[in-house]
Amino acid sequence: MITAAGTRPVPPRLGDRSEWVLGRCWLWCGNRHTWVLWLGQARTTGHHAPLYACEECVDRLHHTIIDYGEAMTDAPVDGSGIRVPLYLAADETPWPGPVRYRRGRHRRPRTALGRLWERVITGRSAR
Repeated sequence: MITAAGTRPVPPRLGDRSEWVLGRCWLWCGNRHTWVLWLGQARTTGHHAPLYACEECVDRLHHTIIDYGEAMTDAPVDGSGIRVPLYLAADETPWPGPVRYRRGRHRRPRTALGRLWERVITGRSAR
């Protein structure tokens, strides 16, 4: 990608030694062509590919990961104090007993998924 001035844009700096490359983002921005960072291998049944994301999408993913960590800290617990998971495997049954919801959230969620998790962990939403 060359700018109108005929120079290459400078890659983002995140304070680490990440290697940015020019290419298409795979995530939320609409697959724009820009500087992207390799996040790792994405896998589906029988297929795999390198997953790349632009700075904006990496930042969004980062905030979602923070929201998940905070949601798990505040996750509801069953009668014996064991955390109720936010995700269940296909062969697991929904939580059978009463659930005690916590209200210890320290800050508002940063992402849409974080807001959904917050509703689950506070009991404002059915599983």
